[in-house]
Amino acid sequence: MNEKFISPLYDFVFAEIFGSEENIENTKAFLKALLDIPEDDYDQLTIKNPTLKRLFRRGKKGIVDLKLTTKSGKIIHIELQVENKSNMRNRILYYGARLIGDQLIMGEDYEKLHHVISIVICDHILLEEESSYINMYELRNDKNRSFTDLMRVVILELPKLPETEDHSVWPWLRFFKCRKKEEFEMLARAYPMLRDVVHTIKNIGVLGMWRDYRFHKNLQKTDERMRIEQIKIDARDEGKAEGKAKGKAEERQYFMELLDQGLTVEEIKQRLTN
Repeated sequence: MNEKFISPLYDFVFAEIFGSEENIENTKAFLKALLDIPEDDYDQLTIKNPTLKRLFRRGKKGIVDLKLTTKSGKIIHIELQVENKSNMRNRILYYGARLIGDQLIMGEDYEKLHHVISIVICDHILLEEESSYINMYELRNDKNRSFTDLMRVVILELPKLPETEDHSVWPWLRFFKCRKKEEFEMLARAYPMLRDVVHTIKNIGVLGMWRDYRFHKNLQKTDERMRIEQIKIDARDEGKAEGKAKGKAEERQYFMELLDQGLTVEEIKQRLTN
């Protein structure tokens, strides 16, 4: 029997495998397979707070899945995208720009800016115009000369992954596509550097973390639905101007919170009308 395992694409699984100090060697190995930065830059790979600073009181507060710095100060952020959200390209650019802008305070020299590398792992097709599953972007002119290498975007699309290995990062992306115990074990036998990550994902199932995660996720969704319904009831049933104003204020506040979480206006409208 080919037993099913938890998907590595769940955010808490990804965080456990790549976003904890005790598993930092996994993160190093993945990045070394993908990026062409100096080997010694990984000697001081540090996990940072993934929350981006808010510029204004009502500005967007961004959350990146994993934020790291290297020995030379490079900032690497890795994001998982399971759903094909609208304006995804703009969102990627926005986060990258924020990671550059957040480095300086007023009056500091621009020479202090460090490189930012944004890595997005997509479980869907984002770049319809490209056939390759690996696409790297920098700022270049029409003669292919670099304007600056301060910001780089790397898009990895899992649906385009070929059946056979053709790149050093291929085994890692194949890992993200595994769902069954036999698939994970075969991959670990073929690629020893993946043994630790496969062992970690086995432990997640054994320790009941998956069960706890699903419980809290379902509870969170239920609380959210109840909160939306309560806002609607308060605004509809009170009937008084004061009550309506309060309901509207709560709805506006909730609207802003959803914006902070990265949802689009259309996605929020759907939530509020369902």
